[in-house]
Amino acid sequence: MRNGRKPVLTEWQLFCLVLNGMVGIGVFSLAREVGEAAGRSSLLAIPLAGLLAVLQVTSMYLLAKRFPEQTISEYAGQILGRFLGPVYLLGYALAAMTLTIVVSRSYWLLVSAWTLGKTPQLALLAPMILVCWNTARRGVVVTARKIELINYGGLILMFVLMLPVVPLDWDFVRPVLDNGVSGVLRGILPSIFALAGYDILLLVFPYVHSRRTLSVSIFAIALATLFYTVTTLFVLGVLGLEFALLSPWPLQLYLNRFASSVFERADVVFLIVWSFQIINIITISMYTAISCLVGIWPRRLDTRRAASFILLPILIGTALPIRSAMQRQLSSIYSLIALLYLGTLPFLLWLLAVLRGKKGEVKDEQKAQGGLSWSPCCC
Repeated sequence: MRNGRKPVLTEWQLFCLVLNGMVGIGVFSLAREVGEAAGRSSLLAIPLAGLLAVLQVTSMYLLAKRFPEQTISEYAGQILGRFLGPVYLLGYALAAMTLTIVVSRSYWLLVSAWTLGKTPQLALLAPMILVCWNTARRGVVVTARKIELINYGGLILMFVLMLPVVPLDWDFVRPVLDNGVSGVLRGILPSIFALAGYDILLLVFPYVHSRRTLSVSIFAIALATLFYTVTTLFVLGVLGLEFALLSPWPLQLYLNRFASSVFERADVVFLIVWSFQIINIITISMYTAISCLVGIWPRRLDTRRAASFILLPILIGTALPIRSAMQRQLSSIYSLIALLYLGTLPFLLWLLAVLRGKKGEVKDEQKAQGGLSWSPCCC
């Protein structure tokens, strides 16, 4: 690793990074997307996707533990070689940039359909992208602190949404296995898009001074899975599967079913407040893309130069005209990419590292402390 000061992230900051990497735009349409594939079996497909995410993050932890003082952008070349290593990192960076574009465009589709129909597309998205980009380019410490700050409000909102405000009709969610086991399996893929984002562990592992890195990450995945499962249960239990499938944004229709004296339009209030959660996931995706680009050309690129390369493509991608059908296809393609990069490849990299005997060195002072040694800040 390069010489410099290592930023130490707390367990809480790691939890915030992993959780906010997963919880974002997916909650608005998850009931419809998983319902189309799995029917009422969605309530089983989402927890199974969460279990798959736990297995995936475990393989990531095993991989990162073999190189405790390096990130994936630094040791990918050691495992795959000088050619395949940069190719892998380039694909990783493109996947993160794609996620940024997909999330931004999906949020705009929702906002324009619900409240801001006459607002120019870039008038909303460009400031949001620039704010996230400016944070991500300043390194892991600034990124983690911003995510941590916003996470407090996000957690409160998540727990509020898991309260049964509107009475459920349990006949709407029975029978759970209406499409059989095959329906459950079909519902896992669209659930992966909603849960994608825990791969940030591969980029912050050496910065976390803790022995409970894996358990913290699993707890974040468990909370995200619980949140998605409960909100899907409420949407299906209030709207019914058939009505949920007819709406592009079933969660908003669910929120529109109740009103209070303080927030008469709970759906609009939620949409505004949730924008901060969208900012978090975009920031994490941008940080991922920047870190991977630095790993491709470590001698020529620093964090800020790499950040300059991703800004224009992302702005162009978010500025292109948005159509709902095309956006859904893009989301499906990203789900396949996420399954490959987040699930299969980290395990294969770990297996290849074991077979080839590749392993990072641990400094003496790290062994003495029982933790991770100092490594550089990407600021």
